[in-house]
Amino acid sequence: MAVEQTVRRLIRWLLTKQYIKPEQSEWCHYMLIQYIMSILSLFLLLPVSAVIVGVWGAVFYTATFRILRQRTGGYHARTPHGCLLVSLVLQVLFSLLAAATKDLYVLTTVILLSEVAIFLLGPANHPELHLSAKELKAVKPRMYVRQAIAFLAYVVALLTHQGMVASCIAMATFAVAILLAVAHVDDGEIHRFKKEHVNQK
Repeated sequence: MAVEQTVRRLIRWLLTKQYIKPEQSEWCHYMLIQYIMSILSLFLLLPVSAVIVGVWGAVFYTATFRILRQRTGGYHARTPHGCLLVSLVLQVLFSLLAAATKDLYVLTTVILLSEVAIFLLGPANHPELHLSAKELKAVKPRMYVRQAIAFLAYVVALLTHQGMVASCIAMATFAVAILLAVAHVDDGEIHRFKKEHVNQK
């Protein structure tokens, strides 16, 4: 794949110039792939979602999803193309749910339950990140802050009568919670720090 080949060449160049250490190459490879695919996906996901929930709905769904997921982690497909496909399916599915869900009580229940699930299950590690127990523990407070920001944005959207934006924020939070739950039961995909933390005691 062109993206993979480009990233590998870049990693080799960084190693040659000693900008990164050999043990950092796998982490750097993962982060570069994620960054490139994230940019590419924006050009696909935003227009598709905007057709369903409008421009602002698409912007707030995407922003909420990405802001949360950067700190929660969760399920990742095995390949960059797989990640793009999963992102597209999720964006379409949850945009449709956001457009169809008008009941504020339902939306509030969805976002509250999703916030609780994220609080209990996050953050998740990913095999290519190799985060230590200490690093994962340090992510938790940042995750909580982003959860609070997402919920505050939801409340503000309700108070300003932006129902579609509120619905998109709630459904984006729901999508993040689902990806965390999927990763949590997928032993080959995620290594949580609880076992290591217990061994340290």
